[in-house]
Amino acid sequence: MLILLFLPIHQYYIEESHPAIIVPEEFELVQAELLRRQNLRRQYNGKSIFAARLVCGDCGNFFGAKVWHSNSKYRQVIWQCNHKFQGVCKCQTPHLQESVIQQRFQAAVQELLQKRKAILENCQVMLELLTDCTDLEYQLQELETQKMRISEQVQGYVRENSEIVQDQEKYEERYQALVGQYEPLQKQETTLQEQRAERLARREQIQGFQRALNGQNGMLPEFDTQLWLAAVEKAVVHRDGKIMFVLKDGTELVQKI
Repeated sequence: MLILLFLPIHQYYIEESHPAIIVPEEFELVQAELLRRQNLRRQYNGKSIFAARLVCGDCGNFFGAKVWHSNSKYRQVIWQCNHKFQGVCKCQTPHLQESVIQQRFQAAVQELLQKRKAILENCQVMLELLTDCTDLEYQLQELETQKMRISEQVQGYVRENSEIVQDQEKYEERYQALVGQYEPLQKQETTLQEQRAERLARREQIQGFQRALNGQNGMLPEFDTQLWLAAVEKAVVHRDGKIMFVLKDGTELVQKI
């Protein structure tokens, strides 16, 4: 019997090994955003920073970019609900120009800065409650111990079978019984690893939000892409012309279009 052992290929991140192409904070924001989009339960199109962020208040689907008058001097890109004209009931949420989204976000940031101290305190509480991986690490360690024990038994059976003539039917039964114990442990481990990855991603999102908020002083003269990525979980567009910006810490800021 042939046993294949698949060993992990380790990847290493070496700090300060060469001049940074992008600053670490921006790299971490992008990685967190990629994981956030990967974990979405809905499909979406687009690489824009507004993709998978703008949500229709009527139906809950994402807004998408649409091009109007593409072949004329009046060409413009607008954002509207991807399901606006689908189904019996048409969504009544308005379309938005990117400049409007940016202006409303800047206004929301000014409101946010007035509550900075309380929001930062709330972020710290969230970090302690929602992103601690101690329990998951303990469970993963226990699973690894159980897996190693079963693996050693399997190797012992295989070695014994290669050295001593024995009933192959009984040997196969014992072997399959051990495999039956190992596979559920492997599935549990995968689930726990995914939960840990989600918590770590959430931690990075909150910490990125904290850094961005701490880095803001006074007025926001122009739209800040990094601040948008770091601060906004989603922006819900309502039919009455309001945008509700839901931030990474759960804070909701409403702005009139």
